[in-house]
Amino acid sequence: MRIVLFDADGVLTLPEEFFSAVYARLHGLDPEPFEQFFRNDWRPFVTGKADLRDSIVANPKLWQWKGDVDSLLNFWFETEDVRNEDLLSLIREIRANDMPCFLATEQEKYRGEYMREVMFKDSLDGCYVTAELGASKAEPAFFQAIVEDLQTKYSEIEPKDITFFDDSESKVSTARSVGMNGQLYTSVEQVRSIVLG
Repeated sequence: MRIVLFDADGVLTLPEEFFSAVYARLHGLDPEPFEQFFRNDWRPFVTGKADLRDSIVANPKLWQWKGDVDSLLNFWFETEDVRNEDLLSLIREIRANDMPCFLATEQEKYRGEYMREVMFKDSLDGCYVTAELGASKAEPAFFQAIVEDLQTKYSEIEPKDITFFDDSESKVSTARSVGMNGQLYTSVEQVRSIVLG
């Protein structure tokens, strides 16, 4: 048996702009504070050590949002909900060939839930989210946790049987460090060639 993992942003999702840039432009705000927030303060959210809702409430000067937090999060997630439909079509073909496909993404928990329940519901065999596993994709612990979970589901699976596609070379390297077949994503046809031959 073989199993395939896919990254979200840049692979399964193809937003033209990050939400922060769209948000700043639509609300006439300086984008730099948002860029600093994601550059300097984002890691605790994607490793499950901080809650995005709490942070939005605690930082009204940054967000300058007039509505409730859920409305802001919904706007955020819908803005970046740009699916790679060609890849999702191929995934249907891969799954029909008895190869389970999973999401393996670096997200804070609310967007992770949105991906599981809205974006990719019924399109994948499961989702692995860094905020839920407590480690970022820069840490081998994230990928090791996935291997261990998959081995409880598919007893004969070894790390080398798991192919992982990501558009970040460093994250591909981290997956390889635990024995996975890490691949730098370039195109849908590349996935087809590697997975289906």
